[in-house]
Amino acid sequence: MKGLKSINEILADLEKEGYSVLEGLISSDQITVIRDELKCILADEPFGKNNFLGERTKRLHSLFAKLRSIDDLALKEEILEVAEELLGDVILGASVATQIFPGESEQPFHFDDGIYPLPKEFREVKLGVIWALDDFTEDNGGTVIIPRSHGKREHSSLSDLGERKVTVMPRGSALLYLGSLWHAAGANTSGEDRLGVILQYVESWLRPQDSHLISVQINEAMNLKPKLLGLLGYSMRQPFLGYVDGQDPMHLLHERK
Repeated sequence: MKGLKSINEILADLEKEGYSVLEGLISSDQITVIRDELKCILADEPFGKNNFLGERTKRLHSLFAKLRSIDDLALKEEILEVAEELLGDVILGASVATQIFPGESEQPFHFDDGIYPLPKEFREVKLGVIWALDDFTEDNGGTVIIPRSHGKREHSSLSDLGERKVTVMPRGSALLYLGSLWHAAGANTSGEDRLGVILQYVESWLRPQDSHLISVQINEAMNLKPKLLGLLGYSMRQPFLGYVDGQDPMHLLHERK
């Protein structure tokens, strides 16, 4: 696969820069299937209601309740290996598709683990992955990052964090970034929309942003791959976190089959 890095190279990128770009992780055919399914569903979704959600941006949440074509993205071995090496036992925190239309302005800068009340010097607890289903360019809403801004959860002004950089990458690429890295969806000054999927992995003791156990209920969950079940929260963090009747939820799902 084009542009693949070793896990050590990716981890070194994350430690130094706060992000790493991997190219060529999924095939053109796979991209087309996911893209077509998402665009069909997003056609009925409204635009966002503020500048953070995007007044010219459509978002689709709880993706694993709506389509199976993204399952392989969540289970991509190269990314799971990084997430687990970086964070240990992980679950999926959020799953969102974003379709940014022409005329959208730049999103306010933020860092994703800001949803948790963590001390400012706390370790990394989240790894975000943005999958490019279209080419991400300078002018179509490519994600804007501030390299080396990770670990700076408090700051006096954005200018203190360093220079901005638009993530330019071909479709099929994945942007991996730390939960404390400052970033924003870019402005779309082009004539075309751009589509991406955001998956976030978090340490499994944290409450996930997306309540997957409600959106993907047991009858549907029983048809999924065991590893994906675990990532959605049908799992137990040893020794006692997340059990049902004192048992690992996986045992209960097995009994129902």
